[in-house]
Amino acid sequence: MSHLIIEQGREVGTEVTVPPGGMKFGRSPANDLVLDDSSVMLFHGRFFFKSDGSLWVTDFGAGEKTTVGEIPVDEQRLKVGDLVSVGSTSFRVIKADSADSGEVVLPLYEANSVPDEIDLGFGPSKAERRNEVHAAGSHGKGGSFTHRLMQVLISMLVIGVLVYVGIEALKLSSGPSTLPVAPPENTLALSYERVQADTANIFRYQLDLDEKGNFIVVVDDLINNRHVRKEKRISEPMMLQLASQLDETAFFESGSDHVGIAEGQYDLYDLTIQRNHRYHHIKVLNRMPPQEIKRAASIIEEFAKSEVRELFTILIPTPELRRYAEQSYQLGQARFAERELRHRNLAEAISHFEEAMLYL
Repeated sequence: MSHLIIEQGREVGTEVTVPPGGMKFGRSPANDLVLDDSSVMLFHGRFFFKSDGSLWVTDFGAGEKTTVGEIPVDEQRLKVGDLVSVGSTSFRVIKADSADSGEVVLPLYEANSVPDEIDLGFGPSKAERRNEVHAAGSHGKGGSFTHRLMQVLISMLVIGVLVYVGIEALKLSSGPSTLPVAPPENTLALSYERVQADTANIFRYQLDLDEKGNFIVVVDDLINNRHVRKEKRISEPMMLQLASQLDETAFFESGSDHVGIAEGQYDLYDLTIQRNHRYHHIKVLNRMPPQEIKRAASIIEEFAKSEVRELFTILIPTPELRRYAEQSYQLGQARFAERELRHRNLAEAISHFEEAMLYL
């Protein structure tokens, strides 16, 4: 039995069964449940079961909150009848546990209350027909047969009309999705995960960017006990610049996943890019990534470091940070020495000194 039914949104009427392992939902095709809803985030949340078999929903906190009964939630246990809203899409909970539902028993009519015929309102009532039969005498049998035949034909006609109306209603309820839609222009969304792990440490960072410019960076560095989460809104010109750079990498022409096994280490590139109407996802594990993958990953990393400057202290090795600090300090000294030659030299000197402090 299904657990949810969509009551509002493009997929209204669709029933959803949550698998035992849970179900991620959002606008990205990488989710288990893809919602064609511009107000939903790429990776919005997840339906899942806890150990007691109860159904829960969790919100990933990437944008507009998931609500249960119009109340924003981070994580909430669900019960039958709850209305879960995600953007302009709403789910009604019709089953709130992971156990088998078993056979559904419908209420039975009493034997003497079940009508032997269905009166569609096109002919006389049963009492009127009974009177007609008594009045007709021996001709009643022929008249009854003709009447029943007409009733069957009329019933078939009515059923055919109802089926046709139902099909047309379904077409209308499907909305614009039944019409050809031109692909959006100049849109970009991506998700990039990088993991470097061995027996001594796990270093992981996740970069997510949706087409509205919401940029989320999560970094986990176990050995140094560093856990960073940064959020920023990216301007449209910067989004277009990043999209243009990624267009030149031939990422969408790259092949399938490259997965290998290496003892004592875990080296992962997991990259998903959606550009206008094009989508591509590739995973490289314990293998040397192809040039187009490495190039795309490098562009995204540099973009992240330029937009979230604190990432320099995390994503760049310490020797390089020291070298950058020395270069910035020397540039600052040079501009400070030339502060009388032009007015902006002093401001540039201060900027270079601040960069040196950041790297250090």
